[in-house]
Amino acid sequence: MTDSNSRTDAKSFNWVKIQTCLLAAVLVLLAVLVLVIGLTAHRLEQSIKLVQTDLEALEMDQINEVIASLTEAASQLSKVDISQLNETAQSLQAAAEGLASVDVDTMNKVVISLKEAADTLKALDMEALNGVIRSIDKTVQGLETAVNTLKGIFGH
Repeated sequence: MTDSNSRTDAKSFNWVKIQTCLLAAVLVLLAVLVLVIGLTAHRLEQSIKLVQTDLEALEMDQINEVIASLTEAASQLSKVDISQLNETAQSLQAAAEGLASVDVDTMNKVVISLKEAADTLKALDMEALNGVIRSIDKTVQGLETAVNTLKGIFGH
């Protein structure tokens, strides 16, 4: 009988060991869980502080100015005459169609002629032109003197 008692005691002792190991594992898991929850709570607290700092830095005056500007822009936009805008768009479309029908060859010839005229003007001798203007000025002064002399003779 002692043999059966000792086997029962050995089985009981093994169950006590298993229960103790399981209890220790539960305690370790509980400690890890508490640690993870603590770290998560700390991170959450830091995030809340950042959000609070950002909200405190937010200036309501600037937000109100932006809202007022948007309201004014909406008001100005509502004043736009859509029918007039449509008429302008149609006029621009007609002008574009008219430009499409322009003879490009004729336009190129006109541009070439204008370039040639500009080159001719560049080539003019400005000194000679100024000399001609001075000569005409002297002639006009001589004519003015002659007219004044004739007025004096005839008494006007």
